Amino acid sequence: MSKYLTYYIKNLEDIKLAKTISQIDSEESLDYITGSAIRGAYIYRYINEYNIRNINEGVHKDKLLKGKIKFLNAYPVYKDERSIPFPKCYFCPKEKIKEFEYINKLDLSVGLDVKLGEGFEKARFSEFVYLNEDGYKKVDVEKSSNLHINKRVDKNKLFRYEAIKNGQVFKGIIKVEDEEYIEEIKDLLDEKVVYIGGSKGSGYGKSLIYGMKVSDENPEIKQFKTNYDFDKYIYLIAMSDIIYRTQLGEYRTFIDEEFIENSLELESVKYIDSSIQTNNVTSFNNKWNCYLPQITAIKAGSIFKYKITGKLDKKLVKDFIDEGIGERKIDGFGRFMIIDSLDDISYYNADQESEVGSYNIDSTIKKLNIDQKNQIEDILTKIYEYRINLAISSRVLKMYEKIENPNAMKNNQWGKLLELFNLLQYIGIESGKKKYKKYMEHEEEKRSRSFKQLKKVKYSGIDFMDFLNDYMEKSDDIEKFRNKMGIEKIDICNISSRDSKEFVFKTNMKVMAELCRYHLRKEDF
Repeated sequence: MSKYLTYYIKNLEDIKLAKTISQIDSEESLDYITGSAIRGAYIYRYINEYNIRNINEGVHKDKLLKGKIKFLNAYPVYKDERSIPFPKCYFCPKEKIKEFEYINKLDLSVGLDVKLGEGFEKARFSEFVYLNEDGYKKVDVEKSSNLHINKRVDKNKLFRYEAIKNGQVFKGIIKVEDEEYIEEIKDLLDEKVVYIGGSKGSGYGKSLIYGMKVSDENPEIKQFKTNYDFDKYIYLIAMSDIIYRTQLGEYRTFIDEEFIENSLELESVKYIDSSIQTNNVTSFNNKWNCYLPQITAIKAGSIFKYKITGKLDKKLVKDFIDEGIGERKIDGFGRFMIIDSLDDISYYNADQESEVGSYNIDSTIKKLNIDQKNQIEDILTKIYEYRINLAISSRVLKMYEKIENPNAMKNNQWGKLLELFNLLQYIGIESGKKKYKKYMEHEEEKRSRSFKQLKKVKYSGIDFMDFLNDYMEKSDDIEKFRNKMGIEKIDICNISSRDSKEFVFKTNMKVMAELCRYHLRKEDF
C-alpha cells in the first residue's frame, strides 16, 4: 500500500524555475516548485550519500527511475496548509472583476453546463487558492525580477527573468510505493538544505526542507470536502498538469469517456462539459544535451464534467485518484481529484492588513539612510539573539530526552564537561575546537575511569562521545544551528538580523553547558 510523505520547503534564496515557453529576451517564472526539481535534488543527494555511479541498475533504477518514489509538486502554503490550483470553471460579472482589487470578497458562479448570461467573464485572479468553509482564499507567490546580460547571442543583450522570491514556504508531497524507502527519504531530505532550479552556482535555489510527516492516505483527497455521494455526475479536477495520451498514442487535452469508464468500472460515461487551459511541456535530456519536443498538456485547475451510469465504488475512486493519469507521474504530473458536486462559491482577496502593513513599512524604510538602516539591523540582531537565548532551555530538554543511561557517568565527570563548555564559550572557534579535541584525546589516552563511564552513555542510539565529537565539528554551522534551534532570522523589508559563526559557536557551547548543568541539578533533586 502506498504511503505519503508531506513536508515544507522554504526557499532561502530566489528560485529560478522558468515556464516552458520563453521569449528570447524574457523568462517568466512558475508559481510553484515542480516535482521534477525536487526529484532532481533528491537524486543528487542520493548519489552523493551512497556514492552511486550508475542509477540505471538494480534497486536504484526501481526507486529513482521506475516510479517507486514519486515527487508531487510543492504548492504555496496558506496557514501551514498546501494550497490547490484555482479551478478554471468560475465566472463573474465583468464590472465586479474590475472592482475586486478594492474589495475583499467576490461571489463566483460555476460556468460548466450552464448559461450565465451576458457580461460574465472567467475569473483569473490567482494560480492558487486555499479552500476553507467560507470559500476560496487567494494565495499569492511573490516574484523578483532582474536584468542580466545574455552572452549566448552574438552581441551582449539585456535579458529579463523572473524568480520565486526568497523567504516563501511551499508544501510538497512524496508518494512512496515501498515503506522501506521512507526512512531513507527522511534521512536524505528532512531538515536538509537542497538546491532547486537553475543558476544554483550563482546565488539561486538554496532551500530548506523540514517538517516531514508520514501519511497513510493521499493528502490531496483531504483538501476537498466531498462525501463521495455520486449520483449522476462526476467532476474531474486537474491538481497538476496532465499529459494524457490515448491508446493510439495520440496526445490529447481531453480525457476520454472510455478511459474513465474502464478505470471506474462503470456501465457508461458521457462527457458533458469542460473548462480547461493548456500548457506546453518539455524536459531536458542530459544524455543528449538537448530539450525534448514540446507536448501540450492539460493545465492544473482544468475541470471536466461527466454523466455516469452505474454504481460507483468509493474504493475504486480513491485508487484511481491515487494512481494518477497519463505520463511523467514520477515528476508530479497527472494528479487529479474526483468530486461529486461543484457549487457557486465566494472568493476572498489576500489579507488586507498584511498587505497594507508591508507597504507602509517598506515605504518608510526606503527613506532611511545607511546609518539608520544599520541601527535597525542592530536592533533586529538583538531581538534575534534574545529569542535564541529563550529557546535554549527548550532545546536542552529535547536533547536530554535523547540521552540514554546518563547516570553511568558520575557527577564529577559531568562537572568537568560543564567547566569545559563554559570555558569554550569565551574563546575563538578554532581554539575552542582544538581545546575540546585535546581534552578528549587526553581522556582517551589515560583510559581513565571517567572515559570508561563516558563510553557507556548513549545519545539516540550512538555513543555519547561520538555525538559530542560530531556536535563540536559542526558547532559553527549556521544553517544546522537554525534548524535545530527552530528560530528563523528576522527580516523586515530586506533588512535582516545578523548571525555569525562566532555567535553560533558560543551559543552551541552554552547549550552543552546547560545540558550538563541540567543533569547535575536533576540529580540533586
